[in-house]
Amino acid sequence: MNISCRCCKSPIKSEPIFVLNNMPKSAQFFPKEDELDTEKGVDIVLYQCPYCGLVQASGEPVSYFRDVIRATGVSGEMGSFRNKQYSEFVDKYGLADKKIIEIGAGSGEYMQYMEASCKQVYGLEHLKSSVEKAEAAGHKMIKGFIEDESYVIDGGPYDGFYIMNYLEHIPDPAGFVRGIFNNLSNGAVGIVEVPNFDMMLKEDMYSEFIQDHLSYFRSDTLKTLLEHNGFDVLELKPIWYDYILSAVVRKRSIMNLSSMQDQKDKLYHEIQTFLKGCKDKGEKIAIWGAGHQALANMSLLEMDRYVEYVLDSADFKQGFYTPATHIPIVAPSEMSAKGISVVIIMAGSYSEEISRIMDEKYPDVIWRILGSDGLYGKE
Repeated sequence: MNISCRCCKSPIKSEPIFVLNNMPKSAQFFPKEDELDTEKGVDIVLYQCPYCGLVQASGEPVSYFRDVIRATGVSGEMGSFRNKQYSEFVDKYGLADKKIIEIGAGSGEYMQYMEASCKQVYGLEHLKSSVEKAEAAGHKMIKGFIEDESYVIDGGPYDGFYIMNYLEHIPDPAGFVRGIFNNLSNGAVGIVEVPNFDMMLKEDMYSEFIQDHLSYFRSDTLKTLLEHNGFDVLELKPIWYDYILSAVVRKRSIMNLSSMQDQKDKLYHEIQTFLKGCKDKGEKIAIWGAGHQALANMSLLEMDRYVEYVLDSADFKQGFYTPATHIPIVAPSEMSAKGISVVIIMAGSYSEEISRIMDEKYPDVIWRILGSDGLYGKE
């Protein structure tokens, strides 16, 4: 059977790693007596993606996978744990006055603990009756479900989010995580929790497999899913007697490379001023070095306006021209014959060595090294 990985979408062509026959087909909606003749178990067939490593069940999700149905309320111990966890999260990331949303909020069972620390807490839930129940309890709810990465959550973007043991139910967890990403403000942070498959493996807990769960996350596969779909993982650890994997994440920001542009502009101004001054004095200018950085700077800094030759010791480059700038490349031994009086050294880690060669063999030639901070060297 050929299936695609729920996380990385790669084809899984290998055999199942585990099959459980006649398993309960649902953890919800138990059959009534008049349904027993037609009610049957199902086979849970598990595969592992050979590329990202995610263990997952094949087949279709249960019909109610969009709904968060919590069979029991939150115990006193769990309530205290969540209250402390959420308080520390809000304090650490400065979210007290920000907007936080719970993804898959159910009837708002966990929202009261986040509301104790944050003034603007919202819950996204698909099941209408759960939304109504949560609203009746005073929680701010939004009815909906992240169908794909283009889904827009009302009231967004949000500055923080949390998702409690829900991601493992989702048929396309990668698209779902991207959907969360696209509804967050820049730099938003969140808590992502799933059942701990590492513990299941350690304890051989075969009875923990359930038709409702489509993905079984270990620490590495949860981290992979989150990092490949827009988040930096700030923390990742087992909690609650090791039953839960809890990750704290931050929405990845697009890098700002404006400082590189500033550096290029600075060097452009400096090199153009220097080369023009040399040219105005009648100097004949060459560059020593035809490596990739030197070639890039020749073009980006428009050095070909003033430079007549490029010197390089590699004989396979000599007799050719520099790409983009079309400056002839010659051997350093031709320096005197070409009448070169100024040399710009651009040879990376070899630049200092070349400067010593210049002093020894060509003491009358002016040289400068073009470094990251600009030009320096012999007058």
